[in-house]
Amino acid sequence: MSRWRSAAWAGMGAAAMALGLYGAGAIKHSDAAQTASAEDADAPTDKDAAPAKNEPVTDPAALARLGVKTAAVTTTVASQMVDGFARGLDVGPLAAIVAEAEAARAAAAASQAEASRLETLYRQDVSASRRSVEAARALALADAARTRLAEQRVGLEFGSGLSRLGSGAIRQLVSEIAAGRAALVRIDIPGAMLAPGTVVEIGEPGSALTVRVLGAAAAADARLQSAGVLAIVRGPLARQAQAGRIVPARAATGVASSGLLVPREAIVRFQGRMWVFRQNGKAFERIALDDPQSIPQGWIVRGGLKAGDVIAVSGATGLLALDAGGAVAEAEGD
Repeated sequence: MSRWRSAAWAGMGAAAMALGLYGAGAIKHSDAAQTASAEDADAPTDKDAAPAKNEPVTDPAALARLGVKTAAVTTTVASQMVDGFARGLDVGPLAAIVAEAEAARAAAAASQAEASRLETLYRQDVSASRRSVEAARALALADAARTRLAEQRVGLEFGSGLSRLGSGAIRQLVSEIAAGRAALVRIDIPGAMLAPGTVVEIGEPGSALTVRVLGAAAAADARLQSAGVLAIVRGPLARQAQAGRIVPARAATGVASSGLLVPREAIVRFQGRMWVFRQNGKAFERIALDDPQSIPQGWIVRGGLKAGDVIAVSGATGLLALDAGGAVAEAEGD
């Protein structure tokens, strides 16, 4: 019996020792876990880490994927441009004048023919009285006066430049406008003297076209009090210059301006400024343009670049996306 008691006591002692060792190990494991958890809490997370600075792309394969092409900037001389706007005119009244003039010419021709016939009969003493001849002459003169007035209304209501085109050209112009192939616009550029034949650029840069001034408009702008001029727009831009629509317009002042010529495709807009990417070795750096001026060939700049600098003339938007870390919602090609 004592032998069984001794065995039981020995088993209980071993169990107690095992429990003690296990408890010590659990406590150490818990301390280690708490220490590791505290270290993890102190360690910076991806969310808190400072974003890495985007380096300019230098890999030729990446540049090829972006479609980056380069060219050297050159100096150029161009006339300074002044900005204004062109507004499409309603040609409904012009069409009415054209129809009235045609009707007046037809009536004048008929009355003149009748007066000539009655005068011939009167001279031959055949059933025509002097009174009827005089009445026919008066009617012919009245119809001729109505014809002249109808033709003069073009110049009085629109401008002398348009009336100089002639009745046939004006009738053809009305037909083209009705078909959407042309538009009659009034151009207002404050401070610029636009004589007949002056070339004016109309439309947004990059898609603009040039038109020639016909002559002065019939009346000044009620708000600007400026003496506008008339011009005819043909081609795709004619649909954008229909009655009431306003598009940008620019004209040369005759004063020469020199600077560096930057192609429109090379410019990106970001944070309210205009930029280009200049090649520096194998990398590209973003350069702000100082005092850019729009010309038909692109932009003239007077600061930020120097003659001979190599810039990206295509793929600049992709370079901007990489340079700005992808936050280029504001950026757009020129």
